[in-house]
Amino acid sequence: MLLFTWAGLMTKLQHCFEWSFRLMDEPNRNMNILFIIIGIIGAIYWLSRQTKYNAEAERNGTIK
Repeated sequence: MLLFTWAGLMTKLQHCFEWSFRLMDEPNRNMNILFIIIGIIGAIYWLSRQTKYNAEAERNGTIK
């Protein structure tokens, strides 16, 4: 005879979900750091190019 309770079943299911999310936690943290670094590098590049374009526009008299 199979004997189980809903609470026992839900607890087992809860542990299964917690285990699977713990496996994904560390790689996601590393991906977040990677995307933040890429964003910072992109912002620095964009700001340096924008400074160059602003200086060129000043020389040409096309900046408002």
